[in-house]
Amino acid sequence: MTKDKHDKRHFTRREFIKSTAVGATVVYLAPSLAFGSDAGFNDIKSRVVNVFHPKLITLDDQIHAQSVRQCVDETLLLLTQKKDIKDAWMQIFPDLKEKDTISLKVNCVNRKCPTHPQITYAIAESMINSFGMNPNNIIIWDRTTSELKKTGYTINETDKGIRCFGTVKSFSVPRWLINANQDESDGIGYDKSQPIDVGNGETSHLSKILTQMSTYMINVPVLKDHGKAGITLSLKNHYGTIDNPHDLHANYCDPFVGKINAAPQIKEKTKLIICDAAFGIYKGGPLGAPQWKHNSILASTDPVALDYTGMQIINAQRKKHNLDMVTQKAIHVKTAQTLGLGTSDPDKILLKESVLS
Repeated sequence: MTKDKHDKRHFTRREFIKSTAVGATVVYLAPSLAFGSDAGFNDIKSRVVNVFHPKLITLDDQIHAQSVRQCVDETLLLLTQKKDIKDAWMQIFPDLKEKDTISLKVNCVNRKCPTHPQITYAIAESMINSFGMNPNNIIIWDRTTSELKKTGYTINETDKGIRCFGTVKSFSVPRWLINANQDESDGIGYDKSQPIDVGNGETSHLSKILTQMSTYMINVPVLKDHGKAGITLSLKNHYGTIDNPHDLHANYCDPFVGKINAAPQIKEKTKLIICDAAFGIYKGGPLGAPQWKHNSILASTDPVALDYTGMQIINAQRKKHNLDMVTQKAIHVKTAQTLGLGTSDPDKILLKESVLS
């Protein structure tokens, strides 16, 4: 993109910068600080980007493909402060090799409000176009193949094209209710050789898609509240990565959510979070129909900062409807900060928002 074109793109949109502290104005961080690197400043902030598009959702409540790709690319440009989308992706994956695999962990537990395929495929296509990447080196995944299929994903386990499949083929609710293990004979299953400590004497096993097939991972959650954990965004999205989520719902899912994300296989492989905030659920989640149109995509490299920001968005909707804030339940966000996974301190989060047209 030439300088003239870049300047024109900025001229035709409304853009503003603000911190998560209400009404506070902040100075835009230098590129070297985009991912938390220290350039000699004592007060390093985690950047969260929120890109809106009024045409992200069509009149019949579908995701508009052209608008979502525009949102995805703009999100990456703002997050990295690059002028070219290829340079943006290279900043996120500076060591990417031709043989490396990038997996996208989506959330399809709620077929009425999932990570929308249009958004996930737009992320994948942006990487393919930017890197000249082999599409087969991208894997879209969740806990089950059946949930992915029901929410509109194209299942593909071949050696051609973008791959898409679950850790197991299907999920049995009756077996879940009696805490029985899922049948893994028809799927890749969970890595029993690498149990992780999830707190309170519990252990879990991670999907082999993550441990054995993914060099890097992008977390692609949905904007939803949660009856037990307060919110289910990037951190809790990994309940779809483990084999025993049914065991880990006591005490508002804490410390389990934080401990899962502290596992090296998740912490070290996760390079980016892009949250599908086209629609949102503020009451009764994680299931149920969407309750409002937010028309945006959220992104960060800090999962705690992103979840804190998403929690404020959900709280704002709950306040409009005279509901209690979810903050008291979402104690896993603070725990994740304590475990060194990011920050939930609003004074250390810089939120940059953009409205496209």
